[in-house]
Amino acid sequence: MRLEISKKKISSTTLVSMTDMMFLLLIFMVLASNFTAQTGLPLKLPASVSQERQVHQVLQIQYLPNKTIVFQGTEYSLENLGPALQKEFRSKDQVVRLSADRSTPLQDVITIMDIIRGVGFERIFVGTEPIKE
Repeated sequence: MRLEISKKKISSTTLVSMTDMMFLLLIFMVLASNFTAQTGLPLKLPASVSQERQVHQVLQIQYLPNKTIVFQGTEYSLENLGPALQKEFRSKDQVVRLSADRSTPLQDVITIMDIIRGVGFERIFVGTEPIKE
């Protein structure tokens, strides 16, 4: 009794190329995805019916090269800036963004920052642009 064994050749070339493609897709997805780091501890916060979302309004102050101060779209002098800021002051956690031309003297920027701090604001940011390569 003779058994016939059929020797079929398994084509592994198609499988290898498919695994290569899957590996390349996996690498592409890993490199293309945007990773975000989880900061803080995972907490389960209590539920509330009346939730109030805290939105920080950024107050914009621009100091132009002609020594004009623009706050929230209105022009002010150094003397009038303090009272205008006092009207907008809600808490010391409010954010104030000061943008000045790069040709502006540093002392002028420091004077405006002193006025802002004198009103009670603690979070002052100076607007900059990225360095172009």
